[in-house]
This record gives sequence, C-alpha cells and structure tokens, in this order.
Amino acid sequence: GYLVMDLSQSMAYTYRQELTKFDYAVSLAAALAYLMIQQNDPVGVVSFTERISNFLPPKSKRQQIGNILSLLAKLKPQGQTDVGRSLIQLAAMLKHASLVMVFSDLLADPAAIISALRRLRHGGNDVILFHILDEAEVAFPFSGLVELEDPETTDTLQVDADSYRRDYLLEIEQFRETYRRECFQSGIDYVALDTSM
Repeated sequence: GYLVMDLSQSMAYTYRQELTKFDYAVSLAAALAYLMIQQNDPVGVVSFTERISNFLPPKSKRQQIGNILSLLAKLKPQGQTDVGRSLIQLAAMLKHASLVMVFSDLLADPAAIISALRRLRHGGNDVILFHILDEAEVAFPFSGLVELEDPETTDTLQVDADSYRRDYLLEIEQFRETYRRECFQSGIDYVALDTSM
C-alpha cells in the first residue's frame, strides 16, 4: 500500500488546534503504517507538491516502519500543489494493483482531482481518500469583520463573518458531499475528517 501525502502549504493551516492538518495527516499515516507492517503488509510513502517529490517503495519488513517514520518526520508543507496531476503521475508509476491512501485537504479544483482518483481506481487500485480539514474550516467559528488569507497565494479577502457564515457552511457541506458522492460512484472509500476528531 501507499501513503500519499499532500504537501500543500494549506495543509500547514491551523486555527486553534495544536495539530495542523498536516500534523494530523502524518499522525494518521504513521499509525496506519504501523498496523500494516504488523500484519506483514507492504507499505510505502509518496509525497507531492505540483508533482511527486518523494517515493519510498512499499516493503513489509519491520525496519520499514523506521524508514516511513523518518521520511514522514522530514516532510514539510510548502507552496502550491497539483493534486490531480500528481495522482495521475502516481497511477502511471504503479505496476501492480495496490492500496492507495490519499491524505489531503483537497483545496483545489474538484473535477481534476475526481478524474485522477477515478484513473487510480480504474487501474485496479483500491483507493481510500482521507479528506482532512481544520476544525475552523468545518465550523467557521468567526464573528465580525475578519480577514481571510489564501495560504498558497497569500491573497486576502475581508468578509463580515456573521453574514457570510450560512453561505460558507452550505458551501463546505456541498464541497464534502461532492467528494462523498463521486467517490461512492467510483468505488472509492471517502473518509471526511477534521482536526477536532
């Protein structure tokens, strides 16, 4: 199996939690890797920004957990990412049907990402998508005039949080529902998470 890590700068975001989305993803990936190695299942790590940047081939030997933890500890979110392109690149690299576990906040064009996920799935791979958002991105706990910043472009936008909240919460639910529906139709497991869980 492959643990596929999104190194988007947006994964470094946290509002009040001690863990960023990326910390959360790394902790979950490490736990899954440990369980898989305990069952003698081969597991490796892939990370990407705008393209794949690290590729640790799957192994089931006990020392592989050390290799995985060492790599995960070195990874850092940086800059922009292209989730769809990176997943298509991964699909082309896989020579055998594998379990592919993707950890991302998916803050990019859903159409391109869904298309890439389908390609992975249609290549005979089992795919689990861990959609990780910050608690604040799900609950929108802001009030009054707030300045929002895009973590990848640093563009800012001032909004009245109280009048914006209802539309935002509807939009984030539709965002998650799109992935839930499309994954279900393609036989992909979709797991919606936030950093409070």
